[in-house]
Amino acid sequence: MVDPQKISELNAKTTVHDTDIFPIVDIEAETDETKKITGANLKSQVLAELIDYIDKTHLSQDFGASSARLGNPIIVPISGEAFRVATAATSPFSALINGDPSATSVVYDGETNENNLKGLTSGASYWGRFILHNTTRGNSRKIVSFNEATNTIPTESSEDDWANNDVITLQSQTNTTVGYIDVDLSAEIGSNVVAVLLFASILDSSAAPQVNRGFFFHPYSAYDSGKRFWTFAALASEATTAQFWLPVISQKITVWFREMTNGYLILTVAGYMEYADT
Repeated sequence: MVDPQKISELNAKTTVHDTDIFPIVDIEAETDETKKITGANLKSQVLAELIDYIDKTHLSQDFGASSARLGNPIIVPISGEAFRVATAATSPFSALINGDPSATSVVYDGETNENNLKGLTSGASYWGRFILHNTTRGNSRKIVSFNEATNTIPTESSEDDWANNDVITLQSQTNTTVGYIDVDLSAEIGSNVVAVLLFASILDSSAAPQVNRGFFFHPYSAYDSGKRFWTFAALASEATTAQFWLPVISQKITVWFREMTNGYLILTVAGYMEYADT
């Protein structure tokens, strides 16, 4: 009979292999039972617990006075332009609904600042959606395109209560500084995205181009000049570009355009940031 040995007296092994076997007491059994577990199962369990610990205690933890969270930047351009603006006006478009709108179309009259709308070339070629607010009803629709000749605004399908003579506007109801427009990015931006890397390009090619035509970007929140980014047409008839990170709230941002009669303002998304623990 082999003399019993203390565990401390056993031969040492410094590397655990998947086929190694360890004794384990199963206290979850009806009666405590000694069982075995393989090295492979043991390593798998330890790794899973470690990942869960790091995730819960570090990646999702708030840091600093601003309670910031670790983010996972993904620098992969989203295909296609978010939007393109051909003309622009500083003040927001507003009008009255003319007749009962359909689920996908709104006809208007009594409009002001129509230039602020007719340059918003959205639709199939652009995945961002400008938001049309109904201040009478307190809700909104996403604009698909615009038909100036018939005073018609095609929209994404909506089951709302819009009616004749309701007041509609492009003015953001969240960033209430005059001229800011809401842009919905949910077609390509997930709900876990907290910021987007924007690439903006502007060119003023009007007959009498003026420098300092541009557009401003601001989070979908109450206005604060410290949160604002912008780019201008620094040289007449020559494109100017800028790239920056902008926070995303509820998959939306807000933009403001300076008046421009001919040229373009283009916005693309070069990447995004999501919480690291999602």
